[in-house]
Amino acid sequence: MTLLRKYRPNIDRKYIFLVAFLFSLVVVLQISNTSEENSLKIMSGHLVLFVANYLTWAFFIDYIYGALRNFETATHHKGRALAESSVSLLLLTLIHLVFTNVIYYSYLCLTTSLKVEEVLPEFAPYVVPSFFSRVMDVIIIIFILKVVDTYQAVQKQKLQLISLENQLHLSELKALRSQLDPHFLFNTLHTLNTLIGYDEQKARSMILKVTGLLRKMLEQREKHRITFEEELAYFKDYLDIEQERFFDRLEVQFAVEEATKPVMVPTLMLQPLIENAFKHGISCLEGDGFIRFTAALEDDWLNIELLNSVPGKERAGTGVSTKVGLRNLKERLDQMFGGGYEFSTSRTADIFSVVLKIKTEV
Repeated sequence: MTLLRKYRPNIDRKYIFLVAFLFSLVVVLQISNTSEENSLKIMSGHLVLFVANYLTWAFFIDYIYGALRNFETATHHKGRALAESSVSLLLLTLIHLVFTNVIYYSYLCLTTSLKVEEVLPEFAPYVVPSFFSRVMDVIIIIFILKVVDTYQAVQKQKLQLISLENQLHLSELKALRSQLDPHFLFNTLHTLNTLIGYDEQKARSMILKVTGLLRKMLEQREKHRITFEEELAYFKDYLDIEQERFFDRLEVQFAVEEATKPVMVPTLMLQPLIENAFKHGISCLEGDGFIRFTAALEDDWLNIELLNSVPGKERAGTGVSTKVGLRNLKERLDQMFGGGYEFSTSRTADIFSVVLKIKTEV
């Protein structure tokens, strides 16, 4: 049988001793308020007794917690573990009883007329009550340790759950991002293909812009959020690439408030919007078209609107994609913002509109 095992609780020791000391002062003040005799000697004696009492329990905390853990962690022979823990706690109670009273009566012998040979007769009537008082102390300490243990276990589970949820969100965002990157690359290369053999100078210029844009994407690959200013740079680069094809029949209107630029947004958030505008709008027009992009900060919301021309009569194959582009964007917004965003599309006879509102972080 191994007795007096030490196991340190996950509590800062200085706080244990501080609480023990403050609690002893509270007890002394309470006794002095209810006692009819309030002499300085009596108060100092109570102070020595209770400070010694609770500071000694603070010193014994590791052993009390060790007895508790010995029983809790026993997978077999629970009865034996209970017996060991009970004997350990009983031994600690006896040691505490003897030690604290040695301190207390030593103080009385030094400060009063009490003699050493009178100590045992003086203390004898108080042995049993003092012992049971310390047993109650042990029970209370064990209860407090269990409450602290339970609280810390619950907090640890919450942190683990939050960590697992964050890891899940990151893995889902990476999966969505892995779909978006090749989709974007395919659309860009398709645009480039339309110029090769038609306008070699534009094709070379476009290749340089595409490589610059891809380089930016690689540099930001591990980032799921960037500033709106950085996202606008992607947007403008892609818009420049597409304007190489439609510059002679495309009007671009661009209005962005300066206050929107520091707002954090998902990487390539605007990419599906501008791709959709060209694929299902501008490229389907027989005549001139326009794209108008606006961004403003109102209260705590980033408001984005993208308008683009569409054919007067919607033809087969020109509907809004819901497989990779806008659907992918909506799933990413769900992951990042939950209910903190609004996303809507609408169409009139010749204009398609996308409105995106994101709740900014305060």
